[in-house]
Amino acid sequence: MIHDPLPRPAPPETLDDQPPVRAVMSRTVVAIDPAAPLSTALRLMLADGVRHLPVMEDGRCTGMVTETDILRGLAARRGPWGTADLRVLDVVRSAPAVTATDPLSTAAAVMLQEQSDAVLVLGADGVIAGILTATDLVHALARR
Repeated sequence: MIHDPLPRPAPPETLDDQPPVRAVMSRTVVAIDPAAPLSTALRLMLADGVRHLPVMEDGRCTGMVTETDILRGLAARRGPWGTADLRVLDVVRSAPAVTATDPLSTAAAVMLQEQSDAVLVLGADGVIAGILTATDLVHALARR
């Protein structure tokens, strides 16, 4: 068997044809203030049909809150000293982000690394341009 020591580039028909994040992301982003009560965040999610809310303070994103975070917070609010009025800031998590031009595989890798089912999508100016969820990725894969 002869082994060629120099790697050869893949032929053009094998190049990855995955779309950029911007082709799949949701452009409508619903955000919330960190001081909002968890019940307000949950009502906002239900009204807008979303499961992730970027947390915005003074015009910048300080994290993200998920439906699961809110439900866990509401379930755990009864502590040894009675019922606590938890706010979004009590359950906020970091907000992983990708750029709109990143390939979908990059977004999936970030989700996996960060153990998150969503990433914020940043435009060229660094401003939030959308959100990409695991559901969006499944829909994109199913359409292919």
